[in-house]
Amino acid sequence: MRFLFYSHDSYGLGHIRRTNVIADRLIRSFPAPSALVVTGSPRAHYFRYPPHCDYLKLPSVTKGPDGQYVSRDIEMSITETVALRGRLIRAAAESFRPDVFFADHTPGGLNGEILPALNALMRLPEAPVRIIGLRDIIDEPEAVKRAWDAEGTVDVLRRYYNLILVYGQREVFDPAREYELPDDLAARIRFVGYIGRNSSTASPEKIRERFAPRTGLLVAVTAGGGGDGNSLMNSFLEGYERLGSRPPFETLLITGPLMSPRKRKRILARVKKLEGASVLEFFEDIPGICHSADFVVAMGGYNTICELAYAGASALIVPRTSPRREQLLRAQRLAERGVVRLLLPEAALPDTLIREVFEGLGRPRPPRRWGLEFSGLENICRAVADQRPTPLVLQPGSRLAAGSRS
Repeated sequence: MRFLFYSHDSYGLGHIRRTNVIADRLIRSFPAPSALVVTGSPRAHYFRYPPHCDYLKLPSVTKGPDGQYVSRDIEMSITETVALRGRLIRAAAESFRPDVFFADHTPGGLNGEILPALNALMRLPEAPVRIIGLRDIIDEPEAVKRAWDAEGTVDVLRRYYNLILVYGQREVFDPAREYELPDDLAARIRFVGYIGRNSSTASPEKIRERFAPRTGLLVAVTAGGGGDGNSLMNSFLEGYERLGSRPPFETLLITGPLMSPRKRKRILARVKKLEGASVLEFFEDIPGICHSADFVVAMGGYNTICELAYAGASALIVPRTSPRREQLLRAQRLAERGVVRLLLPEAALPDTLIREVFEGLGRPRPPRRWGLEFSGLENICRAVADQRPTPLVLQPGSRLAAGSRS
């Protein structure tokens, strides 16, 4: 089985992290696996890829002040950069000849860059299964419908993809209904559940011993990739400073590797003056932090929410509200279910954040896995097996082997 993954990754780390987790599970579930991840993530090298998997790094892009894509590091116009990325993707697809092509989030790729590769794959004598995976919420419905109309996304889904996987639950958010997909495409949707990972490499006792040796109470603050986490970090630190020289809990701030070096340097300088505060740029064992922390203050990205929920963590979510409202919608739905606290960014003032922390430390932890269904990885494997025209035998010992029709 050969799997080709595409992850456009213009901002943040969520897409490449999710892709890596899915690749790992598929590789462990099918015989004689081989996987290639094609990604534009500027921090693709931060991740440990599973055995039998390699990655191809595309030139990175980001969004400029006007919201339009621009080349991140090289002196090329966005048109030239997308054309180069498209040629690399097509060459990879034609050379690797996957059995399954797996796109994340963007059906046509960044500015349509994967369409030439998809056309080439569909002309092969044995065309691969083509799957698009979507997180539970993309953005508020009207914004998604406008963007999809402008980009012809419905036609792309209809023409190129055999299956649409939604990494979530219909009762939390139903994109077929919210985004008004036509019936033929709604029939291709498969809700697989949320994607969780239990990959902690250290016990909670070890993590608290490292980061909260004095009080044994650990409050973690994380902003995902960190590209827009500076305001939250500094507001929390200001509140922590007001607790005096011996605060009643200790804190770990994870800035994320995409925070600018200048902003990170300023945060480091503040932390050095504080008793009981630590700061890291990147921490691979985020699931371990979610399991170990007594309370977590976080933004509301998909992966962060999944890791918090999978750990059953007590958390305050301060979601990003622009340029997309995806994080806000997700946090609102979860707050309505009573499993998290929600605070809008403009209300995340120093004293308010610390008050939320103290209140959170006094509440019982939410229900196991926040009452969400975390069968995503297993159901993705089942979906892949179901799509193949010839029977597949899952790896011996796989939890899927007994229940799969393949």
